[in-house]
Amino acid sequence: MAYLNNHGPAPLRDRSFVCLNLTLFLVFANISFLYLYPLILNAMGSALDVIGLVMGVFSCAAVLSRPIMGKLIVRNGESRIFSIGIIASLAASICYSLVTSFGPFMLLVRVVHGLGFSACVSAGFSLAARKIRPGRRTEAFSMIGVSLVCAVAFAPPLGEYLIRAWGFPSLYAAASTAAFLAGVVALKAFQPVDPSSRQKENASVRYCRLLKDRAFVFLLISTFVFSHCQATVPNFIALISSEKGVLSGRFFVVSNVIAIFVLLFIGKRIDRLGKLFFMKLAYPVFSLGILLIPDMISGTCYPVPPLLYGIGIAVLFPTYNALAAGYGSQAEKPAVMALFTATYDSGFVTGAMVSGWIAHATSLNMLFRLSGICAFAGFLTVVFLPIQGPGSGNPDP
Repeated sequence: MAYLNNHGPAPLRDRSFVCLNLTLFLVFANISFLYLYPLILNAMGSALDVIGLVMGVFSCAAVLSRPIMGKLIVRNGESRIFSIGIIASLAASICYSLVTSFGPFMLLVRVVHGLGFSACVSAGFSLAARKIRPGRRTEAFSMIGVSLVCAVAFAPPLGEYLIRAWGFPSLYAAASTAAFLAGVVALKAFQPVDPSSRQKENASVRYCRLLKDRAFVFLLISTFVFSHCQATVPNFIALISSEKGVLSGRFFVVSNVIAIFVLLFIGKRIDRLGKLFFMKLAYPVFSLGILLIPDMISGTCYPVPPLLYGIGIAVLFPTYNALAAGYGSQAEKPAVMALFTATYDSGFVTGAMVSGWIAHATSLNMLFRLSGICAFAGFLTVVFLPIQGPGSGNPDP
């Protein structure tokens, strides 16, 4: 991928960056098709707790392995680790068709899939952090955000259609095809790097040194709050919609469409006017979008919560990624992005598990209100914590 300078061509005019975007779209499509795996588990006769375990194993493997992936990328380069990750993802996607009941083999397939996904995400985001100049970062991560939102928005509905038309094997075929195509397109996005040329330069990369930068640690804390609140909504919007007697699909349609629209136009403006400025504007919108769900999702004003939620996601996602990419030296970018993406994904784990406990102990209405308050706490971290500054790990201007 050619370096994108502050005054050079827009990211979408860089062929390698377009290929990286398409690669990440296909990687997330591979995962998004398997969001429907609970339907298959239910057809196998699995209980709800077993379904939760099977789905959670994937997330745990993806999160816990992320720091290791960062180390491996530092030593071997993004291209090699991505290749290993996509091979693992493809192998797991094919092996799903061999699983007929809950057991060790099913869990092994989920773990391998989680590790493959972790490797692909670590390599992709590391490459973006290293190759994109600071003045273009938010714009570039906005384009990446569009790719990810499109994958998550369109793969599950397509998967549902395939299941209705041709049964569960067609879902595995679709996931396998997405993984295979990701590997093909990645050949244009990733340039192989000779490990011997990197070994001496990267020998001193240590996570402990990165975590000594207080600004980076505060950024990770703020990121976790954001991703936890972000994950709570899609995990429980179907349940509260059913409780209110409405369909949840319209929430996903409105929030995803508005997020894609905003992502397409906001990145360049954030780069120009300042990341923290836009974060301070977006967080109250994001928080309000969650707070209003219990009262508005079934009324005539039902588009308001998903509209606000989608705007908040569209501004905060690329901004957090761009801020994280600003930390560390070029040699440390893989480790920085590994820590960042691990933190981000951890919020999706707690957004499902902890929020489930809260909903069980209180109510769905209370869950969304508490999540909205938690999102406002994220706003306070942006206002009062030094998440961007001249720390030792943040050499970018």
